Parts: sequence; C-alpha cells; structure tokens
Amino acid sequence: MPSQRRLGRGIFLLIISVCVAIPVFAFQNEPDGFRGIKWGTNISQLPDMGLTEDDGGTKYYVKNNDKMKIGDADINQLVYGFYKNRFCVVAIVFDGYSNFSKIKETLVNEYGKPDQPNELMAKYAWYGQTVGLVFEYKDSSKKGEIWHFFIPIKQEEIKDTKEKAKKGTKDF
Repeated sequence: MPSQRRLGRGIFLLIISVCVAIPVFAFQNEPDGFRGIKWGTNISQLPDMGLTEDDGGTKYYVKNNDKMKIGDADINQLVYGFYKNRFCVVAIVFDGYSNFSKIKETLVNEYGKPDQPNELMAKYAWYGQTVGLVFEYKDSSKKGEIWHFFIPIKQEEIKDTKEKAKKGTKDF
C-alpha cells in the first residue's frame, strides 16, 4: 500500500498539471464535497478525523469508522487533505481490476463521460467549475487511485508553493 507521503506528493504533482488548463464547463453532478463534508470545511469542525501526515502544507487525515467501499468496490485507503485547515482533496487507493471496473462504472454513472487523454492508458478525468476528479488504474501493479480536489484551494496552495520556491532561489 502506498505511503501517505507518496499520496501527498502524487496528488500535488497531479493537481499542478491539471489546474493549469481547467475547462470552463462543469461535469455532470459536480460534487460540493465528499461524503457529507463540504469543500472548504475547517478541520476543527470534524472531530472524528485523525491526523496521519503533515507535510508542512497539506495535512492528511483519516476518518474514524469510514466506509471502505465505493458502491460494491472495496478500497484500501481513503485520506482527506486539508490546506490551511480547509478541506480540499480526497485520495482513494484500491486494488484489482474488478474494483477498477466497479468504480469506473459508478463514476461514469454519477459524473458522465470522462476525458481520457490517452486511450491506451486507464486514466480518466472530470473537470468542473470548482472540482476536479482523476481516476487511474495501472494494470502492471493491479493498483488504482482516485483524487477529488477542490480547485480554488488547490490553486491557492500551488501559488503559495511557487512563492516559497521563488523566495528560496535568493539563497543561490
């Protein structure tokens, strides 16, 4: 199972790549949160969360007694990310082609047809006004990941990270 740190870095790099060119249309049923938690909710309002990682920017939590399923599919890991204590990202990890197929069917039924930049890869994306969702399965490892992210907060994080990096160049 991937580490929380690997998930955090993977999510950040993925979001940097997709936040730059977000289409201006909303996908079908664009969610205003995840499992009853609205995007932007302050972590202090969620007492059933346990901190699993603090990478200095986004903090990652697991929810006590969280349902480890999406429809009929089993999931291995589900983490919630908070930037400046505001809910902005969900990362989900699962194993197996059967779970991939079930989750893909659920996502297509809920959000409509995804973008698939490369038909040879099982990587799908839905982009809306305020939410992005990326779904990927790697047949070689039999593992998949899903990322839901709230674009306004993730764009703020990207801007802050770039500013910190720019200040760091003064050390050279």
